[in-house]
Amino acid sequence: MVVAIVALVMGSRVIGQGIEAVGKRRAARHDGGAAKELEGMRSDRKLLVERIENLETIVCGVDLELNQKLHKLLDEQRLLTTGAVELPAKPGAAAASGATGAATGAAKDDRGGRERTLPAPPSPAPARQVVSQGIMPGDVLANRYRIQRLLGKGGMGAVYLAHDEVLGDVVALKVISSAWAADEAAMVERFKRECTAARKVSSPYVIRLHDLGEARPGLLYLSMEYVQGRTLAELITSRGLVPIADCVDILGQICNGLSAAHDAGVIHRDLKPGNVLVGDRNAVKIIDFGLATAAAAEGGAVTGMLMGTPYYMSPEQVRGRRVDAASDIYSLGALAYHLVTGRPPFSGENAIAVGFAHLSELPAPPRQLRPDVPVELDAAIMGALAKEPSDRPRSAAELRAAMTASAKP
Repeated sequence: MVVAIVALVMGSRVIGQGIEAVGKRRAARHDGGAAKELEGMRSDRKLLVERIENLETIVCGVDLELNQKLHKLLDEQRLLTTGAVELPAKPGAAAASGATGAATGAAKDDRGGRERTLPAPPSPAPARQVVSQGIMPGDVLANRYRIQRLLGKGGMGAVYLAHDEVLGDVVALKVISSAWAADEAAMVERFKRECTAARKVSSPYVIRLHDLGEARPGLLYLSMEYVQGRTLAELITSRGLVPIADCVDILGQICNGLSAAHDAGVIHRDLKPGNVLVGDRNAVKIIDFGLATAAAAEGGAVTGMLMGTPYYMSPEQVRGRRVDAASDIYSLGALAYHLVTGRPPFSGENAIAVGFAHLSELPAPPRQLRPDVPVELDAAIMGALAKEPSDRPRSAAELRAAMTASAKP
């Protein structure tokens, strides 16, 4: 891959030199069309250079992801070699981590009579799970959180069901190791700032954060509201095509949560089905606001680094440029596309292929894949997926109005 990038860079330089040489010869002959042709060639060269820069950004992002996975494997290997305790896996409902084992369940809404998604008994889990970070049930972190059981594991750490002995309530405790970071102190400070910002968001559609800190050097924790349910990703996988009425209901709630966050000056940056919890009667909770960025490097804007999930990333994220509320709108459009059609707007053999598709391709309209999609919802999703941020809905509230227009009597 690196060789390919180098070859493209060298090729762009040769093309650039050729463009300038042709321009000089044409100018010397006073060719009337030379200036126009030269400008076109320069434009082509600029496009080629931009594509190379995009490729470099994507490759750097893939490299970052591979490094994170490598460190995670090394951490788990160290736990195994030092006698980490294994515990029988316990079935349970989802928590704020989005890690669940729930299966499909549906019932009729007593008020409306239409099908509503309900959490169902979890499917069997693997026979045994390795407890992450050397943390065991019964341990007390930060002199406050008594661990009950492991709820799930992800790329950034693990989530436990814990009893908060100060609040006297059950919480979901997300534990993140900073050992892989190049600058642990900077990561800790950034994590704290991001979580402090996320705590400003007050909405029934956003998971409520309680406390954050360091359980011990290099081990960060975040306690949050514990919610029974399953992720939207699991709902899509288990149910296939979700009824349109439920799609509109869920998307409207996500828009409400996103609107509250943007009003508080908080950008999600990694909105995807795995970061949306769906509970009883389709009650929605968005999780992990800003936490993807908290795991990145120190700095103001997240630029020059690929952060997020390729299937739902905005073109500006793929380019490694500054992200804002418009980027979340695009990601919500991609999420909505997946929910409505059963598949993401773009697919490919790897992250690079998916990233380039976000930059240059248009997805098939949802109605082309699913004829029962209302015209209004189809147009709203395609509008959110506009390549240019200025062409997307101006706010999550505006997107909600467009998405739910079909549900109005």
